[in-house]
Amino acid sequence: MKNNIKIYDLDRGMTDFEPKAIALGNFDGIHIGHQKLIKKDLEIARQLNLVPSVLLFKENSKKTLIDEKDYLTSLNDKIEIFSNMGMDTFCILEFNEDFRSLSPREFISEILYKKLNTKYIVIGEDYHFGKNAEGDIKTLARFQDEFGFETTIVDFEVDNGVKISSGSIKELIKNGNIAKANKYLGRNYKIIGHVVDGHKRGRTLNFPTANLEMNFSYTVPKDGVYLTRVNVRGKNHFALTNIGSNPTFENDFRKIETYILDFSEDIYGENITIEFLEFFRGDLKFESVDDLINQMEIDKKRAIDTINKKYL
Repeated sequence: MKNNIKIYDLDRGMTDFEPKAIALGNFDGIHIGHQKLIKKDLEIARQLNLVPSVLLFKENSKKTLIDEKDYLTSLNDKIEIFSNMGMDTFCILEFNEDFRSLSPREFISEILYKKLNTKYIVIGEDYHFGKNAEGDIKTLARFQDEFGFETTIVDFEVDNGVKISSGSIKELIKNGNIAKANKYLGRNYKIIGHVVDGHKRGRTLNFPTANLEMNFSYTVPKDGVYLTRVNVRGKNHFALTNIGSNPTFENDFRKIETYILDFSEDIYGENITIEFLEFFRGDLKFESVDDLINQMEIDKKRAIDTINKKYL
């Protein structure tokens, strides 16, 4: 992430009056459709000498609206991804009752006009805003002259005629289709958390694992074994990550365990990032511990072969 980013918390009265080209949307996942929109915002800002910026909610609006439970990206993830694309100004606010009660005109007047000095708005075709989501692209067009801004609408990214969306990517991840999810994201799906104590069975099997406790409500991939890349202390390592309840040992809860190849450091309590590269197999129940070890050796060999062929 760049060091020169600027974050304005509108709930704390922070405002920025530099004239802006601002991107609006939910942006969960920042998939290739979102990236197309952001690139357009950056392009317009350069052409018109405006500050490229994005308005983000501190917590996904769907958590409040439909009690959605899991997401592809946290606020920090979004800021990191956007900043790597060249965005350096972020305006953030809570999706609370006060905000939800704003009419479309009030949202334009009070937020975009008075607090952000918006001169250009970049949105997707299905963007809605204001109380009960009554505002849309036609609403923006109606108020352009009054509040002195212009609007550009970016069309959807599609695959075989189907719109690429955050919801469709989440379903791919939950079904273990990591390759397609990564294609739509334009990068590898990742989750972040800290390493916690587990049963330490991996040590006895000669496959010590790091047990991850997520620090955000990420969408968890389908149970099974994945080839992953883990970032520890700023350095990447290839790994095998197992998601599931360890049916061989009859656990009753899902865990995320990662065996980092050629790694022996103590990282308990530390934050790590896991990137999902490929789905290898489902979470299986083995008749014996020896059968489990044999399969883990097979998984390890497959991982090394795949890494050598595709990732080195």
